Amino acid sequence: MTDMKDVPHIPYDIYESPQELVIILPLGGVKKESINLEIKDYRLVITGKRVKPQFKENLIPLKEECYRGEITQIIDLPPQVYFDKIHSKLTPDNTLEIIVPKALVPEKISLEVEYDK
Repeated sequence: MTDMKDVPHIPYDIYESPQELVIILPLGGVKKESINLEIKDYRLVITGKRVKPQFKENLIPLKEECYRGEITQIIDLPPQVYFDKIHSKLTPDNTLEIIVPKALVPEKISLEVEYDK
């Protein structure tokens, strides 16, 4: 296993509405089968593996800048979300979209006081 500090992080964007957070991660070169999402201590942990495409045998690399291997990203989530309703999809262009529904917190709640006879 690779040391976590040596594993590159996946760049991502987060968008917000009153109802949800939407997390977008471009995953070029990452196979769907290798993607794993977990929730640990209010954190979304995304891991995967970027693999090298198969080429002809006689090709010799002149330049290789693209990272290949394990990738990870840890995203802190607010406590007021529905953790059990988080869902994701991988788009045809290999972008992972994660929808995190927010728990609606009312601004004000009126409580009834019972009278004990």
